[in-house]
Formats: sequence, C-alpha cells, structure tokens
Amino acid sequence: MAEFLNEIEWSGPTLSMVRNAEWEAEVRADIGQVADIHIRTSRSLWLRQTILKWPRYEAQEFPRRLADICGLVAAQENACRYCYGVAKAWMRLWGYSKKMINSIERDAQMAEMDEKERAFIRFCRNLARSNPRPPKKDRDELLRLGFSPLAVAEMAFLIVNQCFVNRVSTFIAVPPMDKLERLPDSMLGKVLRPLIGWKLRKIAWTETSLVEGQPTSFPGVVQKLVGLPAARAMNDALKGAFESDILSRKLKVLMFAVVANSLGCRFCCSESRKMAIECGFTEGEFEQALATLSSPHFTEKEEKLLAWTRQTIHFRNGPMQARVRELAQEVGELMMLEAIGVAALANSTVRLAVLLE
Repeated sequence: MAEFLNEIEWSGPTLSMVRNAEWEAEVRADIGQVADIHIRTSRSLWLRQTILKWPRYEAQEFPRRLADICGLVAAQENACRYCYGVAKAWMRLWGYSKKMINSIERDAQMAEMDEKERAFIRFCRNLARSNPRPPKKDRDELLRLGFSPLAVAEMAFLIVNQCFVNRVSTFIAVPPMDKLERLPDSMLGKVLRPLIGWKLRKIAWTETSLVEGQPTSFPGVVQKLVGLPAARAMNDALKGAFESDILSRKLKVLMFAVVANSLGCRFCCSESRKMAIECGFTEGEFEQALATLSSPHFTEKEEKLLAWTRQTIHFRNGPMQARVRELAQEVGELMMLEAIGVAALANSTVRLAVLLE
C-alpha cells in the first residue's frame, strides 16, 4: 500500500554537501536556482548531470497531463518524501486541484478521468512498484486503448526516470523543499500561480540530439527508445556511469547483474554476463559472484557495495538510510555517492528492459 506524504519515514541527509562554484553556476544558469540535491550529487559528473536533466524530461508522444501525474504516482509508490513533496507542489502550481491530487493519491476512481488515464496510473504504479516484476499486461492494456508502441515506451522511460530520481533522493535522504511545498497555499502562490506555473514549464528539458554511434551498455534497452529523446537521455546516463572511474567497471557490471537477476530480466542478465566476461570474469566466477555477492575480483569495500545493491530493489526508508550512512563511513562518501547512482540506474534500466523485452 502506497504511503501518504506525512507517513513517510525520512532521516537527516546521509551524505554531506560539497560546494562546487562552477557546477552551481551551471545549474543556476539552466534552471534559475540550485537545490540541495544538486549540491549533494556534485562530486559525480554523470550523476549530477542526470539529476539535473531527467526530472525535467518533457514527454513527446503522450499528453502532458499524464506526465504530470507520473511524478506524483512514482514518488508515492517509492515513498520518496523529497520527490513526493515537490511533485504535489508542482501539480498545484500547474493548476491541478487538491481534490484531483487527493484522488490520485488514494487511487480512487475519478469521474473526470477517462479509461486511458486510469490505465496509465495503474501502469505507473505497477512499474514503479515492480514487485515481483513489472507486468506486461499493463503495457498491453495501454496499447489496446490506442496508445502507440512509441508512446508506451516513452511512458515506461518517464516512470523509470522518476524512479531513478526517487532512489537517489531517498538513499541520500535529501531534505524536503519546505518553502516550495508551502508555496501553493501561500498568498504569493495563490496570486502568482499562473506565472510560477509558466516558469516551471519553461525549465522543461527535451534532448534534441540523436544517439551517437552504437550504444555500448545495454544497447537493447536504448534501441527500444529510438525515435524518442529518451534514447539519447538513457544512453548518456549509461555511458556516463560506465565511463566514470570512481568505481571499477567490474563492480558496476555486477551491480547491474544483481538487479537483473533479482528482477528476472533475461536481457539484462545476458548482457551483464557478457560484460562481466569481457571484464575478466570466467563463467564460474560470474555465477559465484551472483550467488555469494563476493568475488576475488573485488576489494572488501566493493563487496560491501555489491551486497548492498540487492537491498536497493525493495527496501524501507529508515533501514536503508541508516545503512547508507553506515556504509558511507566504511567506504567513503565518494564511493557511496557513485554506488547510489549506479544502483538507482541499474534498477531503472532493468525495470525498463523487463517491460520492453
């Protein structure tokens, strides 16, 4: 059962803030202000860029109203206190009523929603939850109702996009944006709501470039998105994560493998196995690492992060945030931050692949 905003367990931040004037100037030039999450992710080049861009992804193939709803539903399903508060505030500032938002939160049947919209909300909840795995029947229902395969692929990307940001925010325990959450009910918010809502729309982001060359990491997932801005967005995140040298490539491949194995994704299991062999694992070593979450290829710190990866698939906030704080002390904040990004990306990639395979 999804939790409501005031029911979500949330600790103080698990990672410290590290200021980077050049990065903060770039963020400010792009969206007008620097949020806590941009500072806490600043030490990872690919992660900070993904966190800056993905929450603002503008859907091309399905109605904006559904994209707006997606952020709220995914954050509620993932119990992300930070993203949930932001999503509710943004929807209010965009003109959605409290009644409609409350109905979505309670998963109520709404007279003002048609069958397509209700089917999308089910799809969003189930893909965000994915326990035990994302149901293809929800995708097939959207196709039956008239959405194109490309639109459904973009819906799936937007949902796992939100899930990525939810996990990063939750694992870091990013402080809620209290001022933003209070804004819709303030006098200023009521008077200037149309202007504020318009400004929020102006910072939406759409990737206009095509994927350059052949994708090298989980190409089958990227190729399912070809024809959408999401293809370049997904490829850039995967490329950035695997090219980063903060964690070893071997560890990152096994982190993806652990998530793929747990969610039963045949494609990502096969792809991660191939990547592991290319990194120097034998078939036996790969299987042993998956079974025991340990390997002679890894240091003690890396083994701790690999074991933690399995916990990122389904978790409760309190224990997870406590564990991240503890691990950050053991492996160092930089490695922990990178592991948070890789684990979140692995969870999103595998969920998308399972649905589209």
